[in-house]
Amino acid sequence: MTKLSVSILYAVLLSAPMAMAQGDLAAKVVPQVMGKNPEESRPWRAPVFSDQDASLGYHGEAFSVPKGMEKQVQFWIDIYTKYSTTQGVIHDAENVETVYEVVDLTGLVGERAQQKKIDEVKKAIGLKLSKDEKDRLRFQLGQKDRMQDAIFYSGRYIEDMEKIFRDAKVPVELTRLAFVESSFNIMARSKVGASGIWQIMPYTAKPYKMISATVDKRNHPMEATKLAAKLLRQNYSMLQSWPLAVTGYNHGPTGVRKMTENYKTRELGELVANVRSRKSFGFASRNFYASFLAALEVEKHANKYFGSVVWSKPLDAQDLKLPVAVKYKEIVSWFDGDDRKAQIFNPHLTFKARKGHPIPAKTVIAVPKDKYNVALISLARRDRMVAMERK
Repeated sequence: MTKLSVSILYAVLLSAPMAMAQGDLAAKVVPQVMGKNPEESRPWRAPVFSDQDASLGYHGEAFSVPKGMEKQVQFWIDIYTKYSTTQGVIHDAENVETVYEVVDLTGLVGERAQQKKIDEVKKAIGLKLSKDEKDRLRFQLGQKDRMQDAIFYSGRYIEDMEKIFRDAKVPVELTRLAFVESSFNIMARSKVGASGIWQIMPYTAKPYKMISATVDKRNHPMEATKLAAKLLRQNYSMLQSWPLAVTGYNHGPTGVRKMTENYKTRELGELVANVRSRKSFGFASRNFYASFLAALEVEKHANKYFGSVVWSKPLDAQDLKLPVAVKYKEIVSWFDGDDRKAQIFNPHLTFKARKGHPIPAKTVIAVPKDKYNVALISLARRDRMVAMERK
């Protein structure tokens, strides 16, 4: 197996688990260490969304732009394709298409220096606006380079994710929510506790027993994808509309249902325009479906927006169910001592596991294919030792 090179991809921590719709700069970042070099690349293919007649609620217009949301979707397409993470726009939070100024953050080192410039530009713009307009000023960081990286890293997982959604009879398009949630950063963590490429909250995962001291399946790309498909099915069963069900993934399906009842409409565009409480239906929730549709469009036509794009090859991994409890250092030994590589293969192993807490038997881990037999022999020896100790 080709040894992974190392590059750093940063995912901004958010107050809501919506990685691509952040506003002002967050205080911290979570680094993702992943390989990205020509040897690990493969040809990208445009997504295929055909043969989905059996998918829940699927039809040809299932993911068309809702009436009244055209400008919102275009705003997010621009964010994903025009502006890099060294840029951003000051815009109206209610009428997102109203962009007052593009802010260049090039050369500003650190979040504090960047935030200072953003605040200065906001203040200057605000002098020319009414109080209501000034209160609606918002900064949106560009995402072009992050989207390009996300398309590359999605190559490791997206085909398996599509299979999971097809098997669950959930529209395959919805796998692209991972672009919005995390930019396919397997190390993504939000400051409110959401985790993994699907940014699943602890209370959401709890009924499915996904989290323990040493294993957090929210961070396992495929296990999290299975739960995401299940959650989206549940949302649709409650709301009977994919725009509403997707919005419910961010806002909570019960909250969306209450809004449809209170405002007597099931049209998402009308809810976005008319729900008065911006505290209960905030910017992230109002823009979640629009940003998803934008990501869907951009990824589907990546060559149009970015020129030549490539996928990462899938990780050369093989799953192994532990017959006995092991320590993380033994797992790292099967990666030739490369802790970073071990984490990339096994993002579901927690900080406590990496610090020495025993990883219990029956935990599924991933090892390099060329080390699978080595791991089996090592575990067999451990198994025999445990058996002898019990006699």
